[in-house]
Amino acid sequence: MKNLIGSGVLCLAGLVLLAMPSRAAQMADCASDFSICFIPENVLFQLPFTAISGDVILLEADNVTVSDVFRIFNNIADTTGGTGLGDLVFLFSSDDSTPLPDPSTFSVNAVSINEDPSGFTRFDGNGTIYVLGAPEPVSLGFVGLGLLGMAVLGRRRRKS
Repeated sequence: MKNLIGSGVLCLAGLVLLAMPSRAAQMADCASDFSICFIPENVLFQLPFTAISGDVILLEADNVTVSDVFRIFNNIADTTGGTGLGDLVFLFSSDDSTPLPDPSTFSVNAVSINEDPSGFTRFDGNGTIYVLGAPEPVSLGFVGLGLLGMAVLGRRRRKS
């Protein structure tokens, strides 16, 4: 009888865990002291810390055209108007298939900055530097692997 009750409780606990929504966000690539975080475009990330929510609007050189919107969601504490505290972030880019958020949804504490022509814009958000538009870590690995392969080929050519 005890085994049956124990199995029932275990089964019920498993069902409860399966019914809970899971976080589909990847962990953001941040320094251990949270001084810098790299945020690629169009990927939902979870920060390893809680941040002040809001939007950073990246503008083209004409200071009018919106190219990207970096959003820190207020998923932990919602103080209305897109403000509060959160740990989920997303960099919307007009260059990709994910549309930019409607301007009517911008946070009341939104700030606008010029996009760096290099494609990697730095934003200081309360002591954390966010590098916006950074390549995904997997992409960096492929670049490193490609550079290693080129170095090996170059070395072989010099030997012959």
